[in-house]
Amino acid sequence: MSNGKTRAGTQLLLMAANPVKRRILREMIEHPLEIAPGQEYRVTSAGREALYVGFVIERWLQRAPRGPLPFESREAEAAVAGLARAWSTTVMHVLARGPLTFTDLHSAIDDMGRRLLKRQLLATQKVGQVERQDGEGGEATYTMTEWMRAGIAPLIASARLERRDPKESMAPIDALDVEAALRCGLSLADLPRELSGTCRLGINLEHGEGGCLTGVTATIEQGRVVSCRAGLEPGAGAWAAGSADDWLDTVIEPDAKRVRTGGDKWLTSAVLDSLHETLFGVQVT
Repeated sequence: MSNGKTRAGTQLLLMAANPVKRRILREMIEHPLEIAPGQEYRVTSAGREALYVGFVIERWLQRAPRGPLPFESREAEAAVAGLARAWSTTVMHVLARGPLTFTDLHSAIDDMGRRLLKRQLLATQKVGQVERQDGEGGEATYTMTEWMRAGIAPLIASARLERRDPKESMAPIDALDVEAALRCGLSLADLPRELSGTCRLGINLEHGEGGCLTGVTATIEQGRVVSCRAGLEPGAGAWAAGSADDWLDTVIEPDAKRVRTGGDKWLTSAVLDSLHETLFGVQVT
């Protein structure tokens, strides 16, 4: 939770994953509802974008480690619910930093009892989003799977729609969301092997140019992201910065280049392009 609200992206993720609501939107796009001569109910731009979020969810479900999950199946419902709970409770945020024991994971998450955390971990293990590895004579560790990391795509798409039509119960994107999203995306990035360097990625969560940037600094060696540290290190040879809205549009849309870059622009351009291709590579018209 964030300030007593569900974290950014969670509410619309669950709404867009609802098969009944998706069928209604699709039907109304093809056949607008006429309530009187010359008066029709039509799907709004927000409704069309909700369908796009549904597509991103469906694409993610197709990548499930145990085989594709049909959108309207119970397995898909459980997978989306597991992703939403892991994001809302910050389990996903904490595991994005790396494998952790149950003790360390519990101490890193605020306001979550041990029993509830155990249930959360069992649920995400069951749907293939978290793996448990027994330690030799020690405590087991929990690791986020690549599929859960890829789940940041539907969460990003949902967060963008929430920002365009915010409701009181929807939390704004915060620094913890930014760190987790960038860690997940960068861990999946496929970069040219000839690329090496350090790049800081900053997001301004406030309106206007005077806001404080938050983000991560990534070190890349021969096309591999070898480290991703919270914070913006001034010595980085390349940088990218912009508002949350500009970042969301740039990562989701292939032709949206709204994030400012500096330093080694080849490196930053490759990082931004890779984030888009990895998370949203199929464009919907």
